[in-house]
Amino acid sequence: MCEFQSLYYGSDGYVVKCNICGHYQLGFASIMLTLQRNDFISLSDIVAHKMTEDNYCENENSKSVVLATPYYGIKILLTRQELKQLNSMLEEADVEEKTQSLINLFNFQKE
Repeated sequence: MCEFQSLYYGSDGYVVKCNICGHYQLGFASIMLTLQRNDFISLSDIVAHKMTEDNYCENENSKSVVLATPYYGIKILLTRQELKQLNSMLEEADVEEKTQSLINLFNFQKE
């Protein structure tokens, strides 16, 4: 049974990590993915890379951003604004995970 550690929680979604099995769970819009660490990192990298690409769509509300996932045949379709929200979520989750790791390291060294 999973024991989740919250890395990000907001009105737009959440990112949690299981302290037992190490899987990540991402909830965003109508998507929920459970990912292994390397897949989570790959998805984060894909999202960050998409943020650097030019937006050729004239309509900001158009679902024109296609993100590959680690799962064959499954892609995520987003608006440019949703991509920005997802990128922000993943960046905040990364910062939180690193912060929690440092705190745990200090707590471990004190004992």
